[in-house]
Amino acid sequence: MYTFLKAAWRNLRQTGSVVESSPALTARMTDIIQFQKPLSIVELGAGTGVMTRHLLGRMSPASTLASFEINPELYRILSAVKDQRASHHNADVLRLPAYIPDESADYILSGIPLANLDAGTKSQLLERCHKALKPGGFFIQFQYSLKDIAAIRQRFPAVCYGFTLLNIPPAFIYYAQK
Repeated sequence: MYTFLKAAWRNLRQTGSVVESSPALTARMTDIIQFQKPLSIVELGAGTGVMTRHLLGRMSPASTLASFEINPELYRILSAVKDQRASHHNADVLRLPAYIPDESADYILSGIPLANLDAGTKSQLLERCHKALKPGGFFIQFQYSLKDIAAIRQRFPAVCYGFTLLNIPPAFIYYAQK
């Protein structure tokens, strides 16, 4: 937790929060995932691995998880999460196509602070996520406001959202289906 706070202090715009995601938020984000099936899951903005560990604890043995974290300090902690089903990448999520083939992911879960991105970067990110998802796949994004719902709906026409108070700060979760 201290490492996350320190990373936020250095670059809050990049981390988006001063604390890690709560267990309630990770549970709410993954409610719709059919973990019993073999899945290809991508995690963007993995931080110190709170969601990563949650996903690995629920995934089937035949599933895979690719986690991305750009911050070197947070990545160092994330990379200590060892599991043969997981690969961790210290890379900008805009490089997603270099790691994830088109239409290969069942779910993409994102903690990227969309509200902190300029419109062009946000559009590129959403386009790359859309391309990486299989038809019927889900892009699941949490945010602290509904500010970017229109941007998400431009790329994903089928969007609904939920909310959890049990996070600091409370968060909205978008479920966008391709």
